[in-house]
Amino acid sequence: MEIPERLVFLDVETTGLDGNNDRIIEIFLLSVHRDGKVQQYETLINPERPIPERITEITGLTDQDVATAPTEAHVAPEIREFIGLGTPVAHNLPFDRRFLNAMFRRNKLIELSAAGIDTLAISRELFPRLAVYPEGGGSHRLSNLMYHFGLEQGFANAHRAKDDVMLLVEVYRHLQASGRGELTYPVAVTHGCPTCGSAMHFAWEGDQRILVCKNDSSCSMKLVV
Repeated sequence: MEIPERLVFLDVETTGLDGNNDRIIEIFLLSVHRDGKVQQYETLINPERPIPERITEITGLTDQDVATAPTEAHVAPEIREFIGLGTPVAHNLPFDRRFLNAMFRRNKLIELSAAGIDTLAISRELFPRLAVYPEGGGSHRLSNLMYHFGLEQGFANAHRAKDDVMLLVEVYRHLQASGRGELTYPVAVTHGCPTCGSAMHFAWEGDQRILVCKNDSSCSMKLVV
């Protein structure tokens, strides 16, 4: 697949999951041009509403952190200009795009098109039943891909937008390599339990790393990997 002229890796932290009613509180953008030029943009955004406690627990961001940050009306034009005609890249791109387009609509800016690269969709295509690591959080979560590709040493404590984008770049590169056949894995790791097809889970049994099927209703397959 031909690499687009310019990729814009992005991640947003938000006050919740509703793209129309919740607001972006942090964004990080990394523009990578085919000729090697790299640019970045980051900012906190004052959502003009309290940050829910559960969001603070996830991101570490508090009302005090964003109290003096610019509002979206001030930064939306800068963000839209930075993205420009670049190809957005995100993990679960529809989520980020939904928040960005809602912000652009409120500020009378051109919305992003449906074009873009979603690493979540790529992961699901390449690894239909990716095994779940103990701290991975779920089969195709960005954190699980971090463990799958052995990137945890540099990113295990990442929770903010910039950290997630830097991890995203590495995950994207590894997904590309996997798609080209340069990285290969046991079938049970990427395609699930050979008996029932469920995503398996990594665990330790003594000094052996094993894959365990947790489909308790019908299967208890274990494999040494």
